[in-house]
Amino acid sequence: MSRLLAAALLNQPAIIAIVGNRIALKQLKAGTALPALVYTVVDVNPTAYVNEAGYETMRLQINPLAETAERVQQIHDAAQAALDGLHGAELAGCRVIAVRRDTAGPEDITDADNGHAVWTWPRDYIVIYE
Repeated sequence: MSRLLAAALLNQPAIIAIVGNRIALKQLKAGTALPALVYTVVDVNPTAYVNEAGYETMRLQINPLAETAERVQQIHDAAQAALDGLHGAELAGCRVIAVRRDTAGPEDITDADNGHAVWTWPRDYIVIYE
């Protein structure tokens, strides 16, 4: 369920406008054009209400990849704006209670096979849903 919800959370118009369909769980296919977005469900913690089903908390990490640091920041800004607006949304059979930005990792730059720079840095979100 958490992977389906994560995919639905990132399938938002503001994000798609920048990365198109180049969104992948854990790893992009070789040769994928940039910009792109890779995501990971880091963990899921269920919490029960007294005598009821309860809710779950998911840590979702997103890693935009782009040829400039500015483009990575643009993807992060679009993701945060999209995720901030999903309180109460029904996605992938779940009701989103809240999404909040959590930790951000360090910037990283590597060389792609084609000799171009690839920038990235992770950012985590906490998603509470039932």
